[in-house]
Amino acid sequence: MVKDKKHGKMLIILIIATLVLDQITKIWLYKKQIATISDSGNNNVYYIMISIIIVLMIIRYISSDNTFIKLGTKIILSFGIAGAIGNVIDRIWNKNIIVFIKIGDYINLNLAYIYILIAWVGMAVILTKNSIKFMKERNYESRR
Repeated sequence: MVKDKKHGKMLIILIIATLVLDQITKIWLYKKQIATISDSGNNNVYYIMISIIIVLMIIRYISSDNTFIKLGTKIILSFGIAGAIGNVIDRIWNKNIIVFIKIGDYINLNLAYIYILIAWVGMAVILTKNSIKFMKERNYESRR
């Protein structure tokens, strides 16, 4: 139980630290005229609501008493939470997302998008590893 509270505090610090870093880089680079505000269309309310719902679901998941959720999974999902909140803040204050990383003509990113990407890739790796482990155990059980 004490370990879970310690991990909870660590996850909150991780979320706040990554969120603050995201916001500071956006503001600083926007003031230096390195960052731009991307046009995400007229769906801001929709994106804000969906992001809030998903963030609340992830928070409920990682804060549950489920002993099967490993700390690594919680850390990876914390990056997704920070990224989503960072872009929601942009949508509320700026009506669009501040971006400063350009890849080609069509890909515009910021730290929040990178955090979300870390969460997606991390979860894909975790799910793949768990699936392989499950399949190996299943094959071992069927051979007995």
